Amino acid sequence: GRTGLGRSAAESAVDAVLEAVAEALAREETVRLAGFGTFSTRRRSARAGRNPRTGERVEIAASRSPSFKAGKRLRDAVKAGRTSPVAEQGHDGETGPPAEGKAVARLDVSDWPGGVEPVWALLDAESVGTLGADPLEEGSAVRLAEDLSETELAGSAFVRNALVLLGEADGWGTLWTGTNGNLMVKDVARLRALMSWPGLEETERLRAGKTHREQTVGELHLLRRVVEKAGLLDASALSFDLTPSGRAMLEPGARGALQALLFREAFWHMDLSRHVAGRPRGLPGWWPQGDVGIVLWSLSQVGDEWRNARTLATLCAVPDENVAPAGWPLAGTMFARHILDPLRWFGLVECDLTELPHELLWRKTALFDRFLWFDVRLVDRGTAAH
Repeated sequence: GRTGLGRSAAESAVDAVLEAVAEALAREETVRLAGFGTFSTRRRSARAGRNPRTGERVEIAASRSPSFKAGKRLRDAVKAGRTSPVAEQGHDGETGPPAEGKAVARLDVSDWPGGVEPVWALLDAESVGTLGADPLEEGSAVRLAEDLSETELAGSAFVRNALVLLGEADGWGTLWTGTNGNLMVKDVARLRALMSWPGLEETERLRAGKTHREQTVGELHLLRRVVEKAGLLDASALSFDLTPSGRAMLEPGARGALQALLFREAFWHMDLSRHVAGRPRGLPGWWPQGDVGIVLWSLSQVGDEWRNARTLATLCAVPDENVAPAGWPLAGTMFARHILDPLRWFGLVECDLTELPHELLWRKTALFDRFLWFDVRLVDRGTAAH
C-alpha cells in the first residue's frame, strides 16, 4: 500500500533486497540500510563445550553467523514508540518516496561536522546508485582509463611495484610459496629492497635489519593479493608463477590497462583496512571504502585545492552512524588511511608536508582526471559528464 505497487511486484522487490543482503553476508560483506541498521557477519572460533545431557566434552567447530545492529533512527523510533521518520515522509517532508531526479540523502547529515553538506548531495538518486557499481558492470557511472602511457604509469607506485613482483616471478628470482600460502620470509626481504612506497619511507627504515613475514608488511601483502586476484599471478604448491596475462603485462607497450586492473581489484574487491597502518581501533574497518565510487567523484570536484583529511572526509565521505558524530575526531584518520594513502600509491593524489607536524594536506594529481571518468547527473543542473 505504501509503495503503490501490486502485490506481486512488491513481493519481488522485497525478495530481491533480502537475497542481495544474504548474498553479501555470504561473501562476508557489510550491508548498511540508511537509518535502519547494519547487517554483518560474526565469526566464532573453534572451541570446546560440553554435552548438557551427559557432561561429556565436545569440540565445537568454527562458525559464521549473521548479525544485525539497529541504526540510530530505528532505535530512537522504537524507544519513542512511533513510526520511523524514514517511513513517514519523503526527504522534502512530503509523503511518499523522494521525487524523481532528486538526490537521496543516504543518511541524515545534520550531525556531520558543522552541518556541512557533502558534495555527493548534489547527485541525483540514480547517480548515487550507479557510482556504487563495479566499474566493469553495465550502467556503472565510474570508468577507468585503460590506455595510460608508460610515462603516466611511472607515477603509480602500485603499478611500478607490481611489475617488480611480476618480474621476480618471471625467473629473475623464484618466489617460493610458504606453508600459509604467502611469500617466504627471504623473498619478502628481497622484494622490500626492490620496492618503494611513498609515505612509508620511515616505516621501512624501522624495518631495516629485521626479518618480516609477508602479513606484517601490509603494502606488500596487499600488492601480492591484488596481483593474484587480478589473474596475473598463480600460487602453486611450491611457488608463485606468472599467468599468460601476467607475462603479457611485462611487455613494453602492453601495460596501459594495468593501473585500471589493479585499481578495481584493490578498491572494489579488497578490504583495504586489513592492509593499511594507523587504522583507529573500535571503528568500522570498511568505512569509507564501501562508498568508494561516491568518494572518488566527490574528490574529483573538490580535490584541486590543498585540503586536510578531515575536510575531505566531511566533503566526500558518506556519513556512517558508527563514525559520526561520536567517532568524528578519528574519521579524518580513517579517510586518510583507507582512501588517500592507497590513492597516493596509485599516483592519483599527492601530499604536502610543509604543515607538519600540524597536519598533512592533500590534493589530486593530473593523473586523477586522466585515469578516472564519471557519468553522473546533478539534482538541479541537468545532465553533466565529468
